[in-house]
Amino acid sequence: MEKIAEYLPAVFSVLVLLIIWFVIRRILGAVSDKINNSENYKEDTLRVLEEIRDELKELNRNK
Repeated sequence: MEKIAEYLPAVFSVLVLLIIWFVIRRILGAVSDKINNSENYKEDTLRVLEEIRDELKELNRNK
């Protein structure tokens, strides 16, 4: 029983480190997803603006 009590602080410290690592990983994953979503939004917005520009050019040619 005494030997188990000697190892408890080490086990708890490893568990705390694992929990901190897991939380940091989740936070960084969420930030990465936000960055990727903003890049996709930017690409979609540029695509729509290019389509509008092309349509306006076509309308100006037809006048």
